[in-house]
Amino acid sequence: MAGKHKNLIYDQWLARTLKRDVYKLVVDDDLVKRARNYDRLKELQDRSVFIYSKVSPEALSAVKFLEEQGFNLIDTNIVFEKPIAPSENCTANCDLRFTIPEDQNQVVELARRSFVYSRFHLDSAFPREVADMIKAEWVGSYFTGNRGDTMVVALAGDFIIGFLLLIYGEDGTLVIDLIAVDEKYRRKGVAEDMIAFAESQCHGFTQIRVGTQLANAPSLRLYEGMRFKITAAQYTFHYHHV
Repeated sequence: MAGKHKNLIYDQWLARTLKRDVYKLVVDDDLVKRARNYDRLKELQDRSVFIYSKVSPEALSAVKFLEEQGFNLIDTNIVFEKPIAPSENCTANCDLRFTIPEDQNQVVELARRSFVYSRFHLDSAFPREVADMIKAEWVGSYFTGNRGDTMVVALAGDFIIGFLLLIYGEDGTLVIDLIAVDEKYRRKGVAEDMIAFAESQCHGFTQIRVGTQLANAPSLRLYEGMRFKITAAQYTFHYHHV
């Protein structure tokens, strides 16, 4: 049931994917101050629903509010940024190009088997196959025109070994929405090559941004090694009622 409230945003895509109501809860000072009278949230919490919220670690009142409402802390999302720096220096371990419609099946299956640290995988309330399905549907939405603006793929022969889904953000920012590399080809510079390709081929941007989980040590090392700098952090909270 999609209802309207300034603090509750109905997530149509995720609701359709999970086949139940899904909301993003925006926690602000006004909500925290009137929490005891917030009947709409309490009403939703008694139904079959999934609600998520992201707040700054410094927002202690928001963290306390979410914990009091039965939300569980799932992960800490770390945001990295760096200036766009086009480079021709690639490892030559793969071929790179923008995706074509015929790539869909390979890309979707790569997404289905490649993620371990997403907030859905870290939340034990989601069975592994459901978390995998969310990521597969996520990247599949690019091919139906429902998510992302462009995609880079890495290939070994005819086999897609990596993909990089990108969003054209505001204020000259190129946003990495999703990135994955086949397990057999990790730690060989494929992710770095895809990002470098995007920086050189996606024109009109001044900086590039990405978010990853604090638990995802390989990704943290990747971005730090590419001279990304941490610019923000957010706690991710989930609430489930089936």
